[in-house]
Amino acid sequence: MSTKPKTGAQWRNTDLPPIMLEGGAWRRTFIPTVFLWAGAQPKFWSIETEKLLPALQAIFNVSFPGINHTIQPKGPIVGLVNQRLCSWRSNFGSTAIALIANFLAASRDDENGDDNDNDNGAEYEQGLATFLLENWAFLYEDPETRDADKIYRSVFMLELIESAHINAIAGFLDVPALNTDALQVKGMQAVIAASAAAVGPTYGF
Repeated sequence: MSTKPKTGAQWRNTDLPPIMLEGGAWRRTFIPTVFLWAGAQPKFWSIETEKLLPALQAIFNVSFPGINHTIQPKGPIVGLVNQRLCSWRSNFGSTAIALIANFLAASRDDENGDDNDNDNGAEYEQGLATFLLENWAFLYEDPETRDADKIYRSVFMLELIESAHINAIAGFLDVPALNTDALQVKGMQAVIAASAAAVGPTYGF
């Protein structure tokens, strides 16, 4: 299989090998498998092409058995995967902002009841944010007790991981070369770190 040459980074889905678009395979299974693998990589924010390339080839070989195609480092598959990875990473930050904003607003409304004083509401939100930032309380299931055995189990972390990662990997393929079966339960370190990094600064926005 071959794809037309193209310069620059503005690849489109139509530049992919046609078989990758059949039945929505690119969107439904290929990309979710890439996200699953990427979420377990130590260099989550910047995965080197030398490491990405063999992973993509392994996913391709499982996705399209019997199809002879070698993924090129400057070709459309790598280019489009990098675009999707960039959007996926940025989604952690935007989702964190939405989650925290909704939480602070709901907490303010519960605290103030029918009081519509905007100054008091803003002051309450600032105080709550400061409390949750202290000693990384926002990471714990119970921010008041901060039980070390229950770190990374806060409602913010769990909702963020579900929204930004679990939903994104739905439909991933079983790729033995990448040990994807194990990654879905044990390959979350980078995702957890990214979620914590996204939630923490959001309290100061």
